[in-house]
Amino acid sequence: ERAPASIRGPKAARLLRLLIDVRPPYGVRELAQAAGLTAGYVSRLLDTMDRQALARRGRRGVVEDVDIPALLQAWAQQYDVFKTNAAAAFLAPQGAAAALERLGSAEVETLVTGSFAAVRLAPVAAPAMLVAYSRDVEATVDALGLLPADAGANVALLSAFDDVVWDRATSEAGIGYAAPSQVAVDCLTGNGRMPSEGEALVTWMTRNENDWRAASLDGSQGAPR
Repeated sequence: ERAPASIRGPKAARLLRLLIDVRPPYGVRELAQAAGLTAGYVSRLLDTMDRQALARRGRRGVVEDVDIPALLQAWAQQYDVFKTNAAAAFLAPQGAAAALERLGSAEVETLVTGSFAAVRLAPVAAPAMLVAYSRDVEATVDALGLLPADAGANVALLSAFDDVVWDRATSEAGIGYAAPSQVAVDCLTGNGRMPSEGEALVTWMTRNENDWRAASLDGSQGAPR
């Protein structure tokens, strides 16, 4: 008998993102196909979540309900935004907000997460650090005029642990933003005010599912409204 699957690593993240981003019901094979995983792995991970009351399965193993806050907290226990992803710290001489604005016209592929992404939906306080995924960190540094920083950094660029972070992103004023589920887990595992911003975002997510959660797996790769 194989050991239970763990909520850790890229494969688990792909399934977690689907469970959070898309309303149930859906079956094992549907989830496996959408996430690019094997049905056996998906079934074992769902069994783990069912035992922990994170996702409830009904007849024939169909997922009928997902506890979004609990699932995000469980994921956060196995993930760290600045360790799971390769992170590099920089200083934006004119400030983090100015660096964010420059992203709108910069010809680099980035995706904002962390505080600046969270406060768009659940304002807590003015963000102090810009955190963004980048396909090409060196090019992003040049485009934004960033300086290396061991201390006093106000920008963190991440090389994603998996392409799942780019799924269901949105764009505003030419700036790409990670999906709420990714922003939430990134904030919950961040530093400073990020965990409290993550908690505020999770509260917003549970109260406003129609604003961000896809109705079915058929539209799960599209941007939320």
